[in-house]
Amino acid sequence: MKLPNGYGNIVKLPGNRRKPYAVRITYMDMSDGIPKKKRKYIAYFSDQKLALSFLAEYNNGAVVKEHQKYADTPTFAELYDKWCAYRKSLKTNPAASTWKNYNIAFGMYAPIHTKKIISIRASELQECITAQNSKSKTTVGNMRAIVRGMWQYAIMNEYVDKDITQHLIFEAAPNGTPIHTRFTDAEIAALWDALWTINNVDIILIYIYTGMRPGELLEIKSENVHLEEKYMIGGMKTEAGKDRIVPLHDAIIPLVKYRLEQNREYLITNKYGNHYTRAVYHNSNFNTLMSRMQMNHAPHDTRYTFAALADQVGMNEICKKIIMGHALANKSGTAFKTGGTHDVTMDVYTEKTLQQLLEAVNMLPTEFTS
Repeated sequence: MKLPNGYGNIVKLPGNRRKPYAVRITYMDMSDGIPKKKRKYIAYFSDQKLALSFLAEYNNGAVVKEHQKYADTPTFAELYDKWCAYRKSLKTNPAASTWKNYNIAFGMYAPIHTKKIISIRASELQECITAQNSKSKTTVGNMRAIVRGMWQYAIMNEYVDKDITQHLIFEAAPNGTPIHTRFTDAEIAALWDALWTINNVDIILIYIYTGMRPGELLEIKSENVHLEEKYMIGGMKTEAGKDRIVPLHDAIIPLVKYRLEQNREYLITNKYGNHYTRAVYHNSNFNTLMSRMQMNHAPHDTRYTFAALADQVGMNEICKKIIMGHALANKSGTAFKTGGTHDVTMDVYTEKTLQQLLEAVNMLPTEFTS
């Protein structure tokens, strides 16, 4: 019987054996960074029909219990890791910033992370993609880039026989369409009302009143929070944003203190003390809270809200840019990096003192008409 390519085959071994029928598969060995096709035997049977039955179950991702250790077909998440390792081994390896965006795009496929790729249907991929169609073309483009690369890699390694990504539809927000919307005054009031009643509302408020990027707050270590001086050190993405001073609004000092008193390495963690990745926070904590609060927002909307509130109260533009980690020019007209503990020690933070930044951030209102 001729079996499909990449399916594996049954080999009858010579000699007088109790289980002469062996199931043999082909796989790609990446141990030295160079893909090499190899074969291995994964199970032995006394009867050819039993061997064929096992091979069918193996290819369906439903390997019988006693042979689970041979279930080498990767899940979506495992395939992503394999594809990343392969892609990074090539001379045309994308830049670190691109990999960061790819990891964010990978998080948007969270509903199928644990599914075997041979059991994933195009409709399931499409559901994940369609759920993000309000995002920018760049974001959706990254989703397309990784899933198409993954399936090409899967075909090359004979994990699957066909590319189910070819007919997927990748729709994004039209150019000029706002992809972020601020929390309304009524919504911010509702968040303050729900504080200490609904879990993790404090995280959203910390985001709103610091203006930090979604991934930045999650990377703040407790050792970099200076509660008495009312600031913390953190930030990423740009030279202006890295390791900057983030002043703390008086209203969120108790919220930060509550997180700090849990005595964990990172300021923001889950209830077990584990560090959040951006994808996990977005797909579990944030989305769950938004659903419970009956709000429709993306994590970046908190940063957008900070900027909107700052404009609303007439915050000094330089203070706003420093707090948010945006690049700005110094008196000579050249760009400079904002942030760093050295400036705070000298009580000078670029062209604004820490006290001036605290005064600026405390302009943000905490009372709204709900």
